[in-house]
Amino acid sequence: MLLQLHKRKMAIAGTVMSGYLIFHMLTNLSFFNQAYFTDFYTWYNAGLRWPVLVIMAIAIAIHVKAAIKIRKVNAKARTVQYEKHDKFHVPAPLVTMSIIFLLAFMVIHIIQTLLFDSNNVYMELQQLFQSTFMVLFYLAGLFVMMMHLTHSLANVLQTLGKTSKTCHTLVWAGVLLLVGGFAIIPVSILWATL
Repeated sequence: MLLQLHKRKMAIAGTVMSGYLIFHMLTNLSFFNQAYFTDFYTWYNAGLRWPVLVIMAIAIAIHVKAAIKIRKVNAKARTVQYEKHDKFHVPAPLVTMSIIFLLAFMVIHIIQTLLFDSNNVYMELQQLFQSTFMVLFYLAGLFVMMMHLTHSLANVLQTLGKTSKTCHTLVWAGVLLLVGGFAIIPVSILWATL
């Protein structure tokens, strides 16, 4: 019962974060129209920025706390490791490190955007992604996010009884579109400076 409650909290927080990711990616794509991008972020930073940041911080905290509790319960329940995996198996320490990296990536990204001149987000973004290191860091964060989202959504589908290849193909397609939408901006900025 308690495990189901944690799973539900984690799923609800994950849904809130996924909704925000879609919104964030779509608004970021307006980067290719400087006037629209500038107008949108001027409006967004004037009133929505802080309420959205607070909601996201709460969602992340709930998601992480629930994930830790679920992991502890699962670790206690499994006293013997599986002998054989029918799928590709990623060692638990590597999964933990990737999740810590993803959390660090999100925190760094939030801090960077808070340090932006809110009246000139377009130029700030241009300057940030002229650094090869920052583009590689950003792409690494997007890769880990992609792996986390596909794994999480596959688990949600399985819980809902949707195990067909079609459902999982749609998950991969959706996640790839999301990640591609985020990646195109830093890659295009760096490409233009080379």
